[in-house]
Amino acid sequence: MVDLEKSPTATSGFDNAGILENGGKNMNRVPTRKSVAIDESTDEKHAQKKHHHLHPHLRLHHSNKQKQKEKREHKHIASKLPAFMHTEGVDVEKMRKRLVIKNEIIAAVAEAIGTFLFLLFSFGIATIAGQQQLTADSTSEVQGAADSAPSLNTSQLLFSSLGFGFSLAVNAWIFFRVSGGLFNPAVTLGLFLADALTWYRAIILTVVQYASAIAAAGVSQLITPGGINVRTKLGGATTTAQGFFIEFFCTALLMFAIFMLAGEKHKATFLAPVGIGLSLFLAEMWATGLTGGSLNPARSLGPDVIASTFDGTAWIYYAAPYSGAVIAFVFYWLLKYFNYQSAVEGQDGDDIHLLMRDKDGNLTGFVDQVAAADAPEIAKMAPEERPVIATPVATQFDPNEHEGLDVDTDAGELHMDDATTQDVSPSHEGTSASGKDHSLF
Repeated sequence: MVDLEKSPTATSGFDNAGILENGGKNMNRVPTRKSVAIDESTDEKHAQKKHHHLHPHLRLHHSNKQKQKEKREHKHIASKLPAFMHTEGVDVEKMRKRLVIKNEIIAAVAEAIGTFLFLLFSFGIATIAGQQQLTADSTSEVQGAADSAPSLNTSQLLFSSLGFGFSLAVNAWIFFRVSGGLFNPAVTLGLFLADALTWYRAIILTVVQYASAIAAAGVSQLITPGGINVRTKLGGATTTAQGFFIEFFCTALLMFAIFMLAGEKHKATFLAPVGIGLSLFLAEMWATGLTGGSLNPARSLGPDVIASTFDGTAWIYYAAPYSGAVIAFVFYWLLKYFNYQSAVEGQDGDDIHLLMRDKDGNLTGFVDQVAAADAPEIAKMAPEERPVIATPVATQFDPNEHEGLDVDTDAGELHMDDATTQDVSPSHEGTSASGKDHSLF
C-alpha cells in the first residue's frame, strides 16, 4: 500500500466530498488532495483492460487459445477416468473432482487389500513359528532363577522375522503403484509429514489400515487350527522403557528406509520394496523376542481386538511407532535441507547426456537424460506445462536458461532461436533410460 502524500511519484486523488446544487440535481465535486491506497492488483486490472481493448481478431485468438488449452486438459483428465465417468459437456473442474474421487477410492481399496494380505500371511507364519515361545514371560525351570532371560529358539525367531519381512516386500511390490503400499499408520504419518500424502488421503489410509488389520486377525483366527497367538507383549525381563525404545528405534529404521529408498527417486526405486522388506526383517530379528516386534500400530491392534485383551503396556505399540516415524522424518528433513546429494555426488548418475551440436557439428552443450522417476516435478505439471522433448525419456532443463530453445518432435531436433539447428544424440550409444514413473512407496 502506498501513501500518496508521502510518495513523490504517486498520483494525486480526490475525495468524495461534493457540493450539492439545485436541490441535488447537479453534483459538483471539489477536488481535494487525500491519501489513496493503490490496489496491489492494479497490474492485473491494466492487463484485463488492455485485453479488452485488443483488436477483435486478437481477442478471438486469445479465446481460441484458451479453449484449446481447456480441451487438452479435458482430454488428459478423461484419459485417466473409466468410460462410465465420461460425460459430454462436463467442464474441466467437474472432471478434476471426478478424477480425485476415483483416485481416492482406488487407493483406499488397494491399501485395504494390501494391508489385509500383508498381515494375514504374517500372522499365519508367526503362529507356525511359535511366536508365543519367543515372547514368553516365563523363566527356566531348570535354573529356577527369577531374573533370568527367556531362552530363545533362533530358528523360530528367524522363521517369524522372515515371514514379516517377506510378506511386506511381496505385498508392497504388488501394491506400491496403486496406493503406495504403506500398510502401517505410522508410515502414513511419516509420509504425510514429508508432504507425500494429502491430509485427507492420510486419514483415509489410516482408517483403512486399522480396519484391515482387525479383519486379517479375525480371518487368521478362523482359518488357523487352534487359533493364532500373535499379540505383541513385552517378553522376558524387558521393562516398559526398554520396550518403548526398542519399538521406537526399529520403527525409525523402517521409516527412514522408506524415505531414502522410495521417497527419494533414484535408479533403484523400483527395488525399494525389497530393501524395505529387509529393513523390517532386520528389525524383527531384534525386537520379536523382546517386544513382539510390532513397529506397526495396526499390527498390534488387530490381534488385541480379536482377543479382547489390552495389556497395561499396550500404549507402547502406538506411541513408539508414531514417535519413531516423526524422528525419522526430522532426520530426513535435515538431510534434504542441507542438500545431502552434494556430500557424495554422482551416486545415482548414469553419465548419459543429450548432446547439443550446431550445424557444423561443434558441441554447444548438453542436457542430462534421466528416467521419469528421477524427475517427479514433471509428473506434477499440467500437460500443457510439461517440456516437450524429442526422445521418449524425461529431460531436465531450465527453459529460462535456454531462451529460444524449441523442440521439433517430428524431426527430433533442437532449435536455438529459430536459427541454428542442434543435433541431439545420447553420449552412450545403445543405452536408454527407463521411462517408468515410480510412485512413492
